[in-house]
Amino acid sequence: MSIHPTRARLSPRQEEIRFALLAVGGGVAGAYGSVYCGHVFANALTGNLVSLAAELYAGQWAGVLARLGGVGLFLLGVALSVVLPVRMAGGDPGVWQRRCLLVEAGCFALQALLPYRALTALSPALYLWPVFFASGLQYNTFTALHGVPISTLFCTNNLRQLTLHGLVARRQARAGQRAEADRETRIALSYLAVTGLFCLGLLLGVALLAPLGPRLMWLNAALLLGLWLWQKLAAPAD
Repeated sequence: MSIHPTRARLSPRQEEIRFALLAVGGGVAGAYGSVYCGHVFANALTGNLVSLAAELYAGQWAGVLARLGGVGLFLLGVALSVVLPVRMAGGDPGVWQRRCLLVEAGCFALQALLPYRALTALSPALYLWPVFFASGLQYNTFTALHGVPISTLFCTNNLRQLTLHGLVARRQARAGQRAEADRETRIALSYLAVTGLFCLGLLLGVALLAPLGPRLMWLNAALLLGLWLWQKLAAPAD
């Protein structure tokens, strides 16, 4: 749960576009780690904890240390998403969100520059440390769309909430509570749209892995840099 405000000074449509692009980028990053980097899904931690337990049991100490480092960097990203808005942006969430995009773009640029073969030979999780850190930042910075908590990095809770709000909307429609049903439907559709765009990013990432390889991370860096520039022009009071 975030402990700082998340609404930037953007119009509702601009906020939707931002979440759409972040979801596509999250899908691309997820595909890159899962398909190209030893099935390491650096967007989230649950699978990494499972892999950590397996590596610990097998005595694969390089993998254990690399995985612990990735988990630690994800948590560091979460922590800094609370501290840095005050130190870098004067407590203004809109300013911080724009600057966070720059930091994330830098992480993906660094990811593209790291020596793939040398680091994955030690541990794919070690190679993906920049993605772990960027994911922690994004997860706790861009936490809600129109006040609805939605993740741009993974789907589990999005799909759960889509199901629950869809059922509530159906029940309210049957009870004649049209306004409430419409609201629940809009929330369900928000979850569906963001999850669909995340899956689109997954497909895009998988399709581009063969021709691009590690250079795919330049695409994410460019996407975030472009999003920063667009937000800067939309709300330039940094």
